[in-house]
Amino acid sequence: MARRAPAVERAVAVLNLLAAHPQQRYTLSEIARDLKLNKATLHAILGALTDEGYLVRDPAAKSYALGPALVALGNSAVSTYPAAECAVPEMRALTDELGLDCVASAAISDEIVILARAGVPRPFGVYIQAGQRLPLAPPLGAVFVAWSDEATIERWLSKLGAPPKKATADHFRRAVRSVRTRGYSVGLEGSRRPRRARTATAGGSLEEEIRGVQLEEYALIDIEPKEMYFVNHIGAPAFGPDGEVAIALFLIGFTGTVSGAEVERDA
Repeated sequence: MARRAPAVERAVAVLNLLAAHPQQRYTLSEIARDLKLNKATLHAILGALTDEGYLVRDPAAKSYALGPALVALGNSAVSTYPAAECAVPEMRALTDELGLDCVASAAISDEIVILARAGVPRPFGVYIQAGQRLPLAPPLGAVFVAWSDEATIERWLSKLGAPPKKATADHFRRAVRSVRTRGYSVGLEGSRRPRRARTATAGGSLEEEIRGVQLEEYALIDIEPKEMYFVNHIGAPAFGPDGEVAIALFLIGFTGTVSGAEVERDA
């Protein structure tokens, strides 16, 4: 195992925080609070990142945002990670055909990272954009682990919490098997949270949305063509040359109920 480099980890945490909220500027105090970092240490990190152009500082508001040096890094990364770039035209075609939004994401370490989004965010839709990170933990991520070995699946299930209910763990084992069998995942809003009630949390994050859903309700296992569902997403993997899931594409932005037959058609 590589030796940890705390200073690097803190700098990465700062960049990840700002990348997840690109339209928001953060003060030193706000970053320290959100990342639970010492202000003196953070001041030095922010100064170094600003000097190199990775951050920009607003002297009047004393706030920070991502800097222009990251644009060059991002462009270079796209050329070495072609899966995301190749997916964008397909994502746009899907949004045009289905009238839904499409998100591309990848599993990186213990997180799901949003790489790209196509479509127009809806006023009362879930707030998702490139750069956001979500935990690779149930109920999220079945499409990333469904083709993995049992050890990887069990490691994912272990993030349910200790100790998870046997029924809950068994439900997600079945969910993983169903994703592998049919080739895509389906996430639901949950029967206890009608879609019309979501207007109260307009613009909320995906994590906030999911916290309002019972774990056992989120992953749809058996699709009945005539049944009506409140669909959160439909997700499908794209495999790399090594046979691993390189990225996953998710259709989001469903309104009203969707029949099982429509789910199968859109997938």
